[in-house]
Amino acid sequence: MTRFLRRHIGTIRVAVFVLLFGTLLPLSASASAEAPARAAGDNAAESVAPDHPGKGFLSPERLERWRAMSPGERERIRERYRRWKELPPEKRERILERRRRWRELPEEQRRYLKERRALFSDAGPEDRVVVRKFFARMRSLPPEARSAERQKIRGWRSLPPGEREEAMRSWSFYRGLSDRERGALGWFLFARPGERPPRE
Repeated sequence: MTRFLRRHIGTIRVAVFVLLFGTLLPLSASASAEAPARAAGDNAAESVAPDHPGKGFLSPERLERWRAMSPGERERIRERYRRWKELPPEKRERILERRRRWRELPEEQRRYLKERRALFSDAGPEDRVVVRKFFARMRSLPPEARSAERQKIRGWRSLPPGEREEAMRSWSFYRGLSDRERGALGWFLFARPGERPPRE
């Protein structure tokens, strides 16, 4: 038996190495995914989950981004994740669905919506009231009618201001607004980034 072991010791070493390597490889992958958690405290690795909820693996790029963040940025992400985990499942599903639809939008449409969000954040209280009224009206419509209204608005974007105003007067919602409200809504829907509301 001893002679047999001496003769085959090289083969045994190779077999043991292969077994150990096969065991350690998956462990090292999971350890690298957990590195931010150990470095930054409980739930830190999960704190990036709201960007891709449900994915258990941290890509090298996301891991690198995490390491490059300041402590304040990491804390904001942890807090966002804590809030995410506290949401009811049905609300999380709605958010995930909205994100999926957002990713499927053409780039031009996403750019337009980002610009509207920036305009809204710069808007005064009175202008925000008008914009909220517009969104409440859109949400109240059945899906087909809502889609038709969006299509009309997209068509108006390409018109010169005079023609656009005339075309918008065929819209019953627009006719029901005051002149000031029409100006605020027109600014929100068609202004370029950084363009101030008409009365300013």
